[in-house]
Amino acid sequence: MVKKMMTMGTVLFAGMLVAGGCGNASKEADNDNREEADIITTDEKEGGDRDTGDAYGFNDLDLEIDTNGEDAVDAEYKVEKDFEPEYENKQTNLDLKGQKAMDELDKMFTAVNLESNMSGEEARDKILEYFQIDDYSKFKLDIKFDDGKTLNYKDEK
Repeated sequence: MVKKMMTMGTVLFAGMLVAGGCGNASKEADNDNREEADIITTDEKEGGDRDTGDAYGFNDLDLEIDTNGEDAVDAEYKVEKDFEPEYENKQTNLDLKGQKAMDELDKMFTAVNLESNMSGEEARDKILEYFQIDDYSKFKLDIKFDDGKTLNYKDEK
């Protein structure tokens, strides 16, 4: 009786291993054209994630541009829980917060492509070109990059 129970247990155990090993038991399992699951590691993510900062290479940005002594562009972005990005562009009459601000900032960040090895002047020139501003009275930019470097640039005319 004990021998019979052991044999039956062994058969059940082997059956479970075989059934568990099959893994893909759906209707498409034998179809050559079935979709395979994509496994994406963090290093393979293209462009990163704007909510974690690795999409842009920085996790904190504060930008202020004045023309003729008046606010022209103000932007604030931080990778931080419950932070609400802000973007104001008086040239285009935009005053945005939250997701709408993030959408506009995303366009700028992607186009300008700020990097930690840039000088303040290089960053300033790229940003001014993006906003099509030829003459400014104040330009202030503070960035904390993911690699620990910071860029603090201020120029007043």
